[in-house]
Amino acid sequence: GLMWLQHGGSLRHTSEQNGGVSRYGWLMHDGENFGVQEIRDEGLVLRTEFVKQPGGDHGGDWSWRVTAKMEGKGPAPLLSLFFYVATDGQGTLRPVLENGTRLAAVAGTAEELGDFTLTFLPPTGEGGEGPKYA
Repeated sequence: GLMWLQHGGSLRHTSEQNGGVSRYGWLMHDGENFGVQEIRDEGLVLRTEFVKQPGGDHGGDWSWRVTAKMEGKGPAPLLSLFFYVATDGQGTLRPVLENGTRLAAVAGTAEELGDFTLTFLPPTGEGGEGPKYA
């Protein structure tokens, strides 16, 4: 899942049309292999995109991208994104750290999937520059 926090704002975990979230929903989605959604929260525009590459024993590989900007303006102000993972039923999760500080991946085992890895690429800004914090 995903939670987000703008500096000075409230921690968001859901998109509901109250308290500043003016619009949310899927812009494109085929129900199986890709989707693009947009969340507008007090001028912040969060866009999530996913694509699935079918294959393997458990449905394939997924890629997910999150971008943030201010509506009609440039990059978003100070923003924190919180990703969380859990297994349904029996399973294990363990963090994989890069340089002892950055969460690079979560490795796990689940009854339905077997062994899996969820990899987090380092964040980037527009034009490929790095973020202030990661």
